[in-house]
Formats: sequence, C-alpha cells, structure tokens
Amino acid sequence: MRSPWIWWRYGRRQLYPWLVLITAGWQLLVQCGIERDRAAIRWMLTLVKIDGVKLTEFLNDLIW
Repeated sequence: MRSPWIWWRYGRRQLYPWLVLITAGWQLLVQCGIERDRAAIRWMLTLVKIDGVKLTEFLNDLIW
C-alpha cells in the first residue's frame, strides 16, 4: 500500500521545478511591477535547482 504514495512523492518532486518554471514564466509575461520582479527571482532560483548534468544526460540518451 505504501508503494503508490512513494511513487507519487517521487513524481511530485521531479515535476515541481518544471511546474514552477511554467507558472513563473507566465507571470513574467503578464505581470508588471513588483510581481514581475518576484516571478523573475522565482524563475532564476528554480533554474538553479534543476540539475543540468542529469538533464543533459537524459537528452543525450534521447538523441542516441
């Protein structure tokens, strides 16, 4: 019974940075003022959290 919850938590952790990038990117397009600045900061902080090495390896596996 615990297995589905473990996979749910793992999946949520893997998708969370991408969901934040989508929402922050949208806010960068439509907001102005201090809200836009906060969205830009959120965007940059999320980019730092994404592991670039793993992403590059994944894309390399998709190509080859």
